[in-house]
Amino acid sequence: MNTYYLQMSTPDDLVAAAPRKGLCLRLIDPPDGAVNERFYREVGKAWNWTACAEWTARRWEAYLADNPVSTVVLVMDGEEIGYGELINREGDVEILSFGLLGPYLGKGLGGPSLELVVRYAWTLGAVHHVWLHTCDLDHPNALPNYQRRGFMLYETREDPVPETRPGT
Repeated sequence: MNTYYLQMSTPDDLVAAAPRKGLCLRLIDPPDGAVNERFYREVGKAWNWTACAEWTARRWEAYLADNPVSTVVLVMDGEEIGYGELINREGDVEILSFGLLGPYLGKGLGGPSLELVVRYAWTLGAVHHVWLHTCDLDHPNALPNYQRRGFMLYETREDPVPETRPGT
């Protein structure tokens, strides 16, 4: 399996998507492990997200308490459609998870949703770098979507499916 590492070095790298009326972000503050657990499982079940699939809400709570993680829920006309999970390590922001719930795939919401998450990533303090990774097991439009939004591929690795999430 190939894993693709992509990055942005400035907010000016972000390429806007066609706007979608009614689409917004809701920050989960204070952190809520049940939210992360639900979205990780529901979004990730189709894409072999296994690293945290068996975590309980209590395990998510401990992870969120011990790490500088921000969680945002994507909302379209009042309906939760997906989420993003980000971690800021001294200005180096990783988008740990991003995705839409199954019923919202294929409706042209991936680009505008990713744009909102990336715009939010650049507001998390003195950010100098935003990055993420994806793999061959992810949605077939994931890598092209990241590149259309301005992420630049900087490394490709042949990796096994991760068994745990970094920082756990």
